[in-house]
Amino acid sequence: MSATETDVVADAELTPPQPVAAAMETPGDDPSAAHSLPTGVDEAGPEALVEDESEGPVPLYVGRDAQIAEAAEALLAGSSIVVRGKPGIGKRAFLRQVRGRLADQGGKVCLWPNVSTAKTMGFDLCEQVHEAIGLQVPESLIPPRFRASARRTGTVPFRHIRRAVNRMTAADQLNLALATLANVERKRVVLFVESLELPPTQADMLHQLAEYVQIAATHEEHNKRNRIMRLLWRFERQIELKALPRAEVRRWVEAWLERHPIHFAKPKLREAFVSAVCRDAGGVPAAVEGMLAAAAAEPEVSRRTVREMTHEAAVQYLDMTPLLIITAAGFMALRYISRGMGMQELMVMAGVGTSLFWVILYFARMMQAKR
Repeated sequence: MSATETDVVADAELTPPQPVAAAMETPGDDPSAAHSLPTGVDEAGPEALVEDESEGPVPLYVGRDAQIAEAAEALLAGSSIVVRGKPGIGKRAFLRQVRGRLADQGGKVCLWPNVSTAKTMGFDLCEQVHEAIGLQVPESLIPPRFRASARRTGTVPFRHIRRAVNRMTAADQLNLALATLANVERKRVVLFVESLELPPTQADMLHQLAEYVQIAATHEEHNKRNRIMRLLWRFERQIELKALPRAEVRRWVEAWLERHPIHFAKPKLREAFVSAVCRDAGGVPAAVEGMLAAAAAEPEVSRRTVREMTHEAAVQYLDMTPLLIITAAGFMALRYISRGMGMQELMVMAGVGTSLFWVILYFARMMQAKR
């Protein structure tokens, strides 16, 4: 079947493989303007845009070769994968590399819909399933002027049904895609999802799609919502992304400088700049990208610029919870010890320490609530 054509079935109601939640968006939403696969850098990763006169910006990716191979191997074996890591570590850029690896090896249908709204997600699924497999379309969706050609050839280009699909609710769009995916082997289709940080409607749609396709997604550790945890049970493999080694960061920065020349106040500052990025970024791709972008915006990189380079993504916070628990337990123990030994001064000190502990805990909770 042609990649740009789709099967035509009789004019009848599609029987959805399973029920789907009603869409939250209004029927007037038009997702057709945002149906293409993601390009560029959505989340900072070890990618830099490289100028290419023939094809425009081309992503340059450095590092994580072993993990990319592991993820691709798991997907080829039929498992779903979830990529974990702290913000800015390059999870979405990693998924793009995995998708590219699967495309090079062949044998998999890769879908990457825009999940910003339920209707956009449903529309993208219909179009991408059509391009890769071929939708089973009821004749009622085909404009009258194209029906004769569809009956004669048994196929219809997606552009002929684009408007009709766009007018459908997200529930009907999903059912249309599921009717086709239900007839395809599950291990043949991989659905890429940029993030599991999804509203309830999209999370429910993804939960239903997981019955018919493999899923490759990213997940933030702090997200413990029930609807997300229910999805996590469907992932057979988890891949944890750590900070990049300094050698790979240096290779990335050197490659970036080759394609984006920066004017340094002194030639020897170039090496100092590279070393500063490798040291201060902490191996976090978002921090590397931010520092490189800040340097590119400067008319001249001086020694002061190199000294002041920093990025929020590279800041590491110390969890004081264990220390607070130990301190509280120590003050409580002191009260009992002071009573047993008859030391009034020690009891007073333990009481004052306990009071200070509760004051610190109160303000810590207030600060956490404001965040």
